[in-house]
Amino acid sequence: MGHTHYWELDLKAKEGVLRRLPDIALDFQRLLPHLPPLAGPDGTGNPTVSPEGIAFNGPLPHHYESLVFPGDLEEPAWREPWERRGRSFGFCKTGPDRARKRPYDLAVRTLLLLAKVHLGGLMGVYSDAPLADWAEAALLIEGTLALPVDLYGLLGAGLLEVEDAKGRRFLVERWGGEESELQDWLRARERMDREGLFPWPFRGPYRVLGEVKVPQEELPGLWRREGFYRGVS
Repeated sequence: MGHTHYWELDLKAKEGVLRRLPDIALDFQRLLPHLPPLAGPDGTGNPTVSPEGIAFNGPLPHHYESLVFPGDLEEPAWREPWERRGRSFGFCKTGPDRARKRPYDLAVRTLLLLAKVHLGGLMGVYSDAPLADWAEAALLIEGTLALPVDLYGLLGAGLLEVEDAKGRRFLVERWGGEESELQDWLRARERMDREGLFPWPFRGPYRVLGEVKVPQEELPGLWRREGFYRGVS
């Protein structure tokens, strides 16, 4: 499938999206000196950063899929079952998996998070990347543009503290979903560990202790693997 970042835009507020594009482009232009080298959509030339939209890729040979934002702002004629009417959808793959993502992945995360800051509820952002990676983009935006970034609020994600059968505590990411889905996810990790497919140190039954708000600058240091963070005291 590839390491992918997704976004959706509210087509009912298309004019509002277009009205904010020049500010998004201006802020992204200011961030370019702090980002990895970028090229045009085909991996050559210069990235496009204009009031009409933004398009880039990594420079050859460090390219993958191009990002074109905001993308098509028309109602799709055909939809995936998970797509909602009145929303346009876009995505960008930046590598075969997280371990092999291209350097321009940081620019993709930074642009999408910056656009979310400007567009608020007009835009949704989803990702294969963990919060620890998004924290890198958030800190870059805050440090360079002095824009406050509430990573948890913008992405609609959080960290839950979980205790396993031996009383060991750890944190897992929660991007929506019901607790039953979380329990299924945890049990699946156990099965994969037993089959030698994925190392998982914990054993159920699991007890969810509640949500934990870790300062976003600490997230990269707590990250371990696959949505799993070490616990905090």
